[in-house]
Amino acid sequence: MNNSYKEIIRKMNEAYEEFGILISRETSKLDDLNLTVQQEFILSYISKNEQITANDIAAVFDISKSAVSQVLSKLEKREMITKKANPSNKREYFLALGVNGHKYMESLLQLDDILIDKYYSKIEIEALQQMTETMLRINEVIREQKK
Repeated sequence: MNNSYKEIIRKMNEAYEEFGILISRETSKLDDLNLTVQQEFILSYISKNEQITANDIAAVFDISKSAVSQVLSKLEKREMITKKANPSNKREYFLALGVNGHKYMESLLQLDDILIDKYYSKIEIEALQQMTETMLRINEVIREQKK
């Protein structure tokens, strides 16, 4: 393995960890919800995709259907998601955000606004675009390697 890659990735990981620490005050409101990272990712995925099923989530997140079922059950009890029967397959449910799931997603949008006002707006937009493009390229490589 190329040592320059290791050094860059180590620095990137350290910067990401420090970022989390530095913005923890702003994100503490979300911490009060006691969601796991997996639950947060699943909620976000549900919010961005219509007519998503538990099977879809299992495939996308590469986790077992029983693990997905456990996560969804907890989210449903907390009114973070709702299930609606698929009219063409009564054994399957479509997932959508519940009342508290919508509140959570709105909190994320409010957090984005706070972070933009306080921090991100102090960075040149071109630098933020470059960082985003790099992350998208990394994601693309990962998706290709998983095929």
